[in-house]
Amino acid sequence: MKNQTLATSQTSTPIRIALLAMLAATLTLGTSAFAQPSQYSSFDAPKAGREPNQGTFPTAINQQGWIGGTLVDNANLAKAFLRPPNGAYIMVVPPGSFQSFVAAINSSAEVVGFFYSTTATYGFLRDASGNYTLLAISGAYTTTAAGVNDAGMVVGYASLTTGNIGFLWDKQDGYTQFEVPGSKPGTTYALAINNSGVVTGYYYDDNDYTHGFIRSSSGEFSTFELSQGTETESTAINASGQVTGWGNEGEGETFGFVANTHGVIGTFGIAGSPGNAGVAINDSGVIVGYEFSDGGGNASFERDQSGNVTVLQIPFPNTANQPSGINSRGDITGYYTDSAGVNHGWVGIP
Repeated sequence: MKNQTLATSQTSTPIRIALLAMLAATLTLGTSAFAQPSQYSSFDAPKAGREPNQGTFPTAINQQGWIGGTLVDNANLAKAFLRPPNGAYIMVVPPGSFQSFVAAINSSAEVVGFFYSTTATYGFLRDASGNYTLLAISGAYTTTAAGVNDAGMVVGYASLTTGNIGFLWDKQDGYTQFEVPGSKPGTTYALAINNSGVVTGYYYDDNDYTHGFIRSSSGEFSTFELSQGTETESTAINASGQVTGWGNEGEGETFGFVANTHGVIGTFGIAGSPGNAGVAINDSGVIVGYEFSDGGGNASFERDQSGNVTVLQIPFPNTANQPSGINSRGDITGYYTDSAGVNHGWVGIP
């Protein structure tokens, strides 16, 4: 999958999965049953850089409209931030960090992510009072916190000499490490968790194909993949256990998908586009994602509960735009790239 990333060109992030069931139905544009954003605003985090590949990159939005994200400054250093609904900014600076990134936010405005120190890469949890918890798997040279639920349970992955493992952390029980049964050892990536403690992510098989997985709160796994495909990457999960992400069906095109514990329900995307990806899903089942091509120029879209896909008309001059989060009110956040290559945050409200 091609994707715009912080201070770099577009890159690929492989994630693969195993099949339970497939009811594929590629969806095209239609009339949305969910209110589209009617008000958009653009924003720039303080000290965000003004050169190509610099700027403001929102990554998540919570139910109250708090936005977490990362800015890239004029020295090309990444710094995490929180943006409350009033438009103020709180810098997220874990102790010992010189670069930091926000990955997810919960309803209490607790955020998780990772940071670079002079010796290693660590995960972190910042609570609503500004207190930090360092997250570091023993023996890992990289620990990445990727998701957090309203109970403060954190999910992520760690890189050891033997490869990558998934982990779950909470204050009461500490770390639970896991790998998907049947996966190629060292290839499990846990990315998101819902309020029931259900986790989703992806893993590789022995052929280096990626597959999606869902891990129940009791530790049981189900896996899935797009039919005949070589890549299936699950990236987000909602309260009912629906997940979204992207994958291919072995014919050169990439689709977004929506799935649950019974398998893949359907694929979706913009008709005629070579590449589509689901990014985030809210508790109503509304998904935001984007279409892309090797030539660049990402464009944001929304998929409603009925399966209709609508391009979002971001009202700021841009060469590319991409969503990164949606809450249950339908507020959407993301970023866009201007003609000079500088990135800016945006938020759309129904």
